[in-house]
Amino acid sequence: MAELADDLRFAARLLRRSPGFTALAILSLALAIGANTAIFSVVNGVLLRPLPFREPERLFRVMRHDSFRDDAPLSVPQYAFLMRQEQPFSQMMAWLVIEGGFNLTGNGPPERISAARVTASFFEVLGVSPAHGRAFHPEEDVEGGPRVVLLGHELWQQRFGARPDIVGQAIALNGEDHTVVGVAPPGFNFPHQAQLWAPLRLDLATTEDAHYLGVVGRLKPEAKPSQVEALVRAQGEQLRASRPGAVRPGQRLEAGDLNSMRVREVRPALLVLLGAVALVLLIACVNLANLQLARAARRERELSVRAALGAKPSRILRQLLTESVLLSATGGVLGLALAAWALPVLLALSPEELPLPEELRIDGVVLLFTGGVSVLAGVLFGLLPAWQASRMDPVGSLRVSASRVTPGVPRSRMQWVLVVGQVALAVILLVGAALQGKSYFLLRSVDPGFDGRDARMVKLPLPETRYGSIEAIEDFTQRVLGRLRGLPGVQAVGFALTLPLESGLRLNFTIAGRKQGPGSESEMGLAHYRPVTRGYFDALKIERVDGRLLDELDRHGSLPVVVINEAAARRYWPGQDPLGKRVTLGSSIPQLADPEPREIIGVVRDVRELNLEDAPEPVAYVPLGQIPQPLLTRFVRMLPQKLVIRASGDTEALAEAVRREIWAVDPAQPVSAMQGMEQILDRSLEQPRFTALLLVLMAALALALAAVGIYGALAYRVNQRLRELGVRLALGATRGALMWLVVRRALSAVLVGVALGLSAAFGLTHLLEHQLYEVSALDPMAFIVAPVVLLVVALVSTGLPALRAARVDPMVTLRAE
Repeated sequence: MAELADDLRFAARLLRRSPGFTALAILSLALAIGANTAIFSVVNGVLLRPLPFREPERLFRVMRHDSFRDDAPLSVPQYAFLMRQEQPFSQMMAWLVIEGGFNLTGNGPPERISAARVTASFFEVLGVSPAHGRAFHPEEDVEGGPRVVLLGHELWQQRFGARPDIVGQAIALNGEDHTVVGVAPPGFNFPHQAQLWAPLRLDLATTEDAHYLGVVGRLKPEAKPSQVEALVRAQGEQLRASRPGAVRPGQRLEAGDLNSMRVREVRPALLVLLGAVALVLLIACVNLANLQLARAARRERELSVRAALGAKPSRILRQLLTESVLLSATGGVLGLALAAWALPVLLALSPEELPLPEELRIDGVVLLFTGGVSVLAGVLFGLLPAWQASRMDPVGSLRVSASRVTPGVPRSRMQWVLVVGQVALAVILLVGAALQGKSYFLLRSVDPGFDGRDARMVKLPLPETRYGSIEAIEDFTQRVLGRLRGLPGVQAVGFALTLPLESGLRLNFTIAGRKQGPGSESEMGLAHYRPVTRGYFDALKIERVDGRLLDELDRHGSLPVVVINEAAARRYWPGQDPLGKRVTLGSSIPQLADPEPREIIGVVRDVRELNLEDAPEPVAYVPLGQIPQPLLTRFVRMLPQKLVIRASGDTEALAEAVRREIWAVDPAQPVSAMQGMEQILDRSLEQPRFTALLLVLMAALALALAAVGIYGALAYRVNQRLRELGVRLALGATRGALMWLVVRRALSAVLVGVALGLSAAFGLTHLLEHQLYEVSALDPMAFIVAPVVLLVVALVSTGLPALRAARVDPMVTLRAE
């Protein structure tokens, strides 16, 4: 310990004597380690931190795999069948996958509360105990059971003042009294960021094959996680054999651990970012190793004297490594401070779908990671210079160091190799950033099919108790629309149950006059189901292509009609006129199907319904008043209506006027904050923008570090060769020849590094291909732009040392000789 303390004090004194080198090294390390710490904090919180449930590794999500998605929800018959199996789950629970909610009134203005309808086993399966009160009883989870709810901890504190006597009290939800039976523990909001839970009350005897359940099971103690997927898939085949309609052709049941399923969409992007910051740290280490080599050359006489006086090679190696680790530890502390500052900024830029924990901070795991990275970095960039210094011949070094004109060949060759390495690493990052950046800008240029300018949206969660019938919802919408059309600046206004770029319902349909056959995809169509009013198309400026749009006469009791989009016309009526054709929507689910066929009256332009990446899919727009009653009941229970308004003028004034007119129709109706459709469009780009922005920032940092490394290595080489360069000038060499002499070797290292970097990028960019839109992982532009940018930076970095070499005064040099 005493020797270590001596080494630390000596290292600190030496570093203070080289303030320029010390500052550059600490800053480089702080930026690289800070970036690694910030990204790892997010990765740790999202991917590595276990879910706050009892034995979360034994919780498995059961899903349906089909041609559209591999994590689709289950139907009630599928859930009921799985519950009857003996393996592999001891218990199962379910919830509605579509985000629901309740209108809370009393004790303040009406408010929409994010809620989840869950089975009675929900909290027991997750292993979560309420902070106050109790969870649901089985008799409360049946049709006709008592109306009970469990409050989220945050809702309990903010709306009810954390009253301990709230358990057992009644609160008004959707116009009905519900008894509070418990309060969830702090931080619990599964699923959908829920702040209130109510019994789901499934009819397990139903044969309705609508899919809207999220299902999770807890493994039995004797069950092995590796067996779960095979068992669930086999059970799906058993269900298909017993009742073919329950698992359709092309579908299968699958299972995966709950945490992996929760983060599967964001995992690839986060791992790419973690790899990018690791490359930045590696570039910083290579850079500092190069600078340490140069610094060791200047200390060669000192180290030779120490060796001649009896210092062992291991002692010199330890001393130099102590200096490197001290540098990296200091950089690590500063990097930790930078990460703590950058983390809130990073979270503000992160997409909404990133499943962040309730509190994301720099915790003990992150501190251990930063400490380990700091020590590892110090060893990485210090080991090579220290090892080379410990192997030198003290007698030969003392004899040569005073008269050497040029730097030693081994050290020069080592510096050349390190420059090649950091250039290659920088090229990999630049290519990745170019690919991701081009993909984002192409995605941003996609036409969504609607005009979001001056279009605003307000959510209206209508309670089932008052608006659960066709007549009631149609009357409410017509009264609200009539009042809003008279507001100043309003050009169009309409209602819809789902908007573009939102997930919604898909329904099968049959086409009148075509051959029917159970389960045959070729004889049955599939379309997104969009109930809307006439003004919806005008509010979003969705263009009519053929026929007519919905109008005020298309209401409950009138001739059933439907408007389709171009994608549906192309797919199901290629080369034909679809107008006048008749379809029956929901035909595969008799309980939700149209009672009679609908006539196609119009075709509208394609709209990107789910996201901007996928091509437009078939859509069926039906009048709001012509939804089958069973389907309307589910829509009202699970989805808030959307009021879409096209208007000019101030948004705040418009929002206040809209709220006033809605409350004039129903004073107990919650009205959400008004959002612009351009905001919704922008939100759909959050994840690709987040990934592209961070990759570009990492590439810029790598480029800066590479430039510093090239400049540092070349400046050191010029400084070591000043006497040689002066002699060359005295013997007749031109200054241009000297500049080329200096630049040539640096550019050779850069060109070799570029070639190696492009080869590595060629093999690694396939990791990005699933995140790219309309861009090949081998896009020529990225593979041309990246090396060109780096070569330009390299030319600038070599220019200053080359100019210094050209300005050598031969008289001064010879006089010194």
